Amino acid sequence: MNRCIAVFAFVLLAASLPAIAQVNPCSLLTPAEIESALGGKLSGFGGNAPMSATMPTCSGVMPNRASVMVMFAKGDAKTAADPKWADPLGYLEQLGRQSANSVKAQFEAKRFGSSILCTTLIPPKPGPYSTQCMAVKKPTGMATITVLVRTQQDMVPMDKLRSLAEKMLGRF
Repeated sequence: MNRCIAVFAFVLLAASLPAIAQVNPCSLLTPAEIESALGGKLSGFGGNAPMSATMPTCSGVMPNRASVMVMFAKGDAKTAADPKWADPLGYLEQLGRQSANSVKAQFEAKRFGSSILCTTLIPPKPGPYSTQCMAVKKPTGMATITVLVRTQQDMVPMDKLRSLAEKMLGRF
């Protein structure tokens, strides 16, 4: 459980990106889009209680996958000059590396243009294994899709989540 908390620590910290109207994360992707990209049946996809006051989630479960989550953290045009917005992907990558280092996990990050960052996290002990893509639109906010799996061989390639991140980016 502590490793799971560490995996999401940098996502929750990302909610502190300078804070426009809240976007429902369940409206950013359809179950059919997720199923098509990940190649399986998604069940129980829907909203739940916010992980924090600024980051509601939408989640579901797929075969061989512990969890699929979509989150949205709103931005704030008033504080768009905040240093976190100067290079939001760099800031998010730095947070991810710090979180991974704190649990001695392997961390890989790839940027796709100036708006999408995808990461993988492989913990030193078995599971959960994580693939995540974040789509950032200044000053509106950030949407994230995360897939947690039980085994390393079930990890989702970044490119599959990247296509979903690109769709989310166009919807907020």
